[in-house]
Amino acid sequence: MTRTVGRSGRAAAFVVVLAATACSDPQSPKPSALGISLPTNAIEVTVITTGSDIPSGYTVVVDDQSQPVGANGVVTFIVGAGTHVVALYGVASNCTVSGENPRHVYLPIYADAGATTFSPSCVSQGGLFVSTNTTGVDLDADGYAVTVDGGASQPIAANGSVTFTALADGDHSVALLGIAANCTASGSNSQTVTVHGGATAAAPFSLSCAQTGSGSGSLTVTTTTTGSYGPPNGYTVVVDGTSSQPITTNGSVTLTVPAGDNPVALSGVPSNCTVSGANPSTVTVPADGTATTSFSVACGVPQPRVIGKGQIGMGSPTPYRDVQTFDFDVRADLTGRFTVVAYDDVQPDGGLGSLTTDPSADPATSFTAYRGSSKACSDASRGVEFDAVGRERTGAIVSYTVKVCDNGPAGSGKDYWSFFLPSEGFGRSGIVTSGDIVKP
Repeated sequence: MTRTVGRSGRAAAFVVVLAATACSDPQSPKPSALGISLPTNAIEVTVITTGSDIPSGYTVVVDDQSQPVGANGVVTFIVGAGTHVVALYGVASNCTVSGENPRHVYLPIYADAGATTFSPSCVSQGGLFVSTNTTGVDLDADGYAVTVDGGASQPIAANGSVTFTALADGDHSVALLGIAANCTASGSNSQTVTVHGGATAAAPFSLSCAQTGSGSGSLTVTTTTTGSYGPPNGYTVVVDGTSSQPITTNGSVTLTVPAGDNPVALSGVPSNCTVSGANPSTVTVPADGTATTSFSVACGVPQPRVIGKGQIGMGSPTPYRDVQTFDFDVRADLTGRFTVVAYDDVQPDGGLGSLTTDPSADPATSFTAYRGSSKACSDASRGVEFDAVGRERTGAIVSYTVKVCDNGPAGSGKDYWSFFLPSEGFGRSGIVTSGDIVKP
């Protein structure tokens, strides 16, 4: 009669042979303390990820072994019998693993394999760009603090910005704290902002600060400009964010200002010019006294640029009409600004679809490429193309391409403007019916 030996039988036979061999061969190694080698087993680890913004994968660790695994994948580890520690590492901050992590998996001596499953759930995330614009006198030198949803705060200058990342989809409460007694926020010092996954929402705060003392004094501002390409119309001196006065590239102006600490800025500085030192700077003006400050500016060769303001489409720009307006000033050094408003894109709340790129005001936006010619034009040398990342009215951050042609003077009906947003399959193009595009 033939008898089939199962795994338990094989294990028993293995013990007998091992013991017999060890006894008959005095030179052979002695068996372990138990007289056997434990059979090998396998642990199968499965990962199933659900939700949004799912990561590309994780790392599974079993005792002292590790293997990469996809967001939805399976890996197998060869281990011995007993209890093993199994962990899923590299879990993104927007994901949560249900159940214990790490966890224990027990394999009996004669079990062929064990298994466990990790089920991460991920939520969509976005960012929040918080900015402050403070005008007036005696601004708080320490600035303020910003909190989101009552969490840990981040410092922010009186005129500055800070970005919060990895925020879940939905509404978030943003609060500006540490406002000095002589300063007041326009509206409230807190606001609710809706964050969308993959986008950066904006939360601007405007504040004004009153003079802490009394009286006024005189402030003299001087400019010195070097280089052959300074702005022909000079600059503008802005004091306390509210008072302004023109100033030549090499000149001076005297203003009467409140006594105290006054922010002084030089605006209208073109991109080919650089201000040495702080701009703006803070100047302390004594009551019934005088104070001075100066700005040194160095100007190089201007960058190629293209400027445009106008519309495509016939008629006045009113909702539901097939009209798009644009306003831009973009330079080859990837600085500038761009805005488009689509009057035919009326959104559910009645607002108009729009897109803005302005890196100086919103660092989440940027110009990424500038091409000094375009085949979209009959004379390619009169054209410009640029790629950029902008913010839609909804807060979403998107990439787009613009092509323009300076084919004639303003009102000639020859200039051309084209806009395309690949991620949404949205594009508009046509002859400029009002306004002008200029490639200097």
